[in-house]
Amino acid sequence: MKIKEIINWKILGLSAVLATAIPLSAQCQRFNDDDDFELMKNLEIFHTIMRNLRIMYVDEISSGEVIKTAMDKMLESLDPYTVYYPESLVEDVTFMNTGDYAGIGIAMENVNNSYIIGDIDKDSPADKAGLRIGDKLLVINGKETANKTYDELELVMKGQPGTNVNITAERNGAKHDYQMKRAMISVPNIPYYGEIAPKVGYISLSGFTQDCGSELRDAFMKLKNDKKIEKLIIDLRDNPGGLLVEAVNIVNIFCNQGETVVDMRGRVSEWNKIFKAEKAPLDTEIPIAVLVNDHSASAAEIVSGALQDLDRAVIIGSKTYGKGLVQTTKDLVYNSKMKLTTAKYYIPSGRCIQKLDYAHKDSSGKASTIAESQYRVFKTKNGRPVKDAGGIMPDIIVSNDTMSYLLENLLDEHIIFNYATQYREKHSQIAEPEQFSITESDLADFRKYAGEKLYNYETDADKTLKMLEETLSSEYSSAEINATIKTLKSQIAQQKRQEFEPNKELISLMLGTEIVRRYYYLEGLLRYSIKQDRVIDKAIEVLNDAVLYKKILSGK
Repeated sequence: MKIKEIINWKILGLSAVLATAIPLSAQCQRFNDDDDFELMKNLEIFHTIMRNLRIMYVDEISSGEVIKTAMDKMLESLDPYTVYYPESLVEDVTFMNTGDYAGIGIAMENVNNSYIIGDIDKDSPADKAGLRIGDKLLVINGKETANKTYDELELVMKGQPGTNVNITAERNGAKHDYQMKRAMISVPNIPYYGEIAPKVGYISLSGFTQDCGSELRDAFMKLKNDKKIEKLIIDLRDNPGGLLVEAVNIVNIFCNQGETVVDMRGRVSEWNKIFKAEKAPLDTEIPIAVLVNDHSASAAEIVSGALQDLDRAVIIGSKTYGKGLVQTTKDLVYNSKMKLTTAKYYIPSGRCIQKLDYAHKDSSGKASTIAESQYRVFKTKNGRPVKDAGGIMPDIIVSNDTMSYLLENLLDEHIIFNYATQYREKHSQIAEPEQFSITESDLADFRKYAGEKLYNYETDADKTLKMLEETLSSEYSSAEINATIKTLKSQIAQQKRQEFEPNKELISLMLGTEIVRRYYYLEGLLRYSIKQDRVIDKAIEVLNDAVLYKKILSGK
């Protein structure tokens, strides 16, 4: 499991959302275009189809479900971010904006048709009741989890704060009953911050919900006042974005008042707006490194892109997701809502970093990717060249570790996850995250636990050899050929068994992070992973080299 992957299940959208009402003039404009006749004609056809289905279809249908499917498919044909929320899912919109929801504080994973607890919030009702990561969920409020969908079970766990939830779960082969009451769960925008090197502060920002700008401001001031930091790392890796206005607030902390942060432009002129830094900044001098990767999107790209365009921070990591679209939440009838794409955003240099062109799709309905040859060059405040479409390109690229077949197998088959569950049963406590480490003895125990499952995966070589064997058997019948195939299979199997040592460092890291979060939750996971993070190491190196830092930002 990736270092921050457990954060991401909680962030429901990759959207820079700006909640407001559509101006009346814009609504009127929509009904005066040439497409009006086609709209009315097809609505009448749709009504006729539904009437015939209700009267003549062989089985009784649910009109609500059929129409909901039609609406979802209609919006899906536009882009992934334009979504309809019926009254039953309106809480999801609130969660996207605030990070708060009423529930028990767990995330589920479906493993081999069984639901297990994949994550648990510290001090949540589930945590206080004694549930743990890895427990198998059998019954929730009288409903067996078998053959239920994820959404069905999630609705059972959510509800009014103070109401009861009863769960039967299995741990280590034994069943246990747990009673708890639902409560308001607040997902932190900043799961961890601290001094991670002499005079170097670190802030991990996992989302952009309401007030995250104030939260980051407070964390930064505490680091400055209490730890006397002189350099800052802002970690936006795996951050899927959120509220556009909070991205503006965060940039405002570090740039001059009056600076343009982002320009929002849509089809309706009333929507066009330039967002500037309206408040006095806290610090326009402290050296900053912003960490990003291919899962940094939307509002995370506004922050990293604006700080890059203003030459206010060095961007380190890998290229970002490339989402330059803005969504707006609109209230509908019957307490429903929709979130729709209404604009594109442009960061200070004037560039839009949207990667996919949803207005132009191929025959399968897939959005086209803007070719690199069509990227345009813009200039930062100091005159450094930057490009538009495709995401934010870091100033310093630190490539991700290549995921080998062995590592993919350990994750896909939950071998590391299950070992960590067993480890937690055998060890009541471990050292603090900064001191904890995976020993050679732990690795040997893990290899013994995994056994043959460690190598039970198919490589491209396996697939090729299988095809060759099938072709040869259909065309030739030879003992020598069969012996050769058998030898090649044996050699591939031997090669797989030699893959553990070259991957030992990454296996150790993944084991450590999975184990640590069983004891110290998300904050502990981050504290543990920081000490062996190549991207953070590079950020510290750059920040501690004043000459290199200034050279990067000056472009000279």
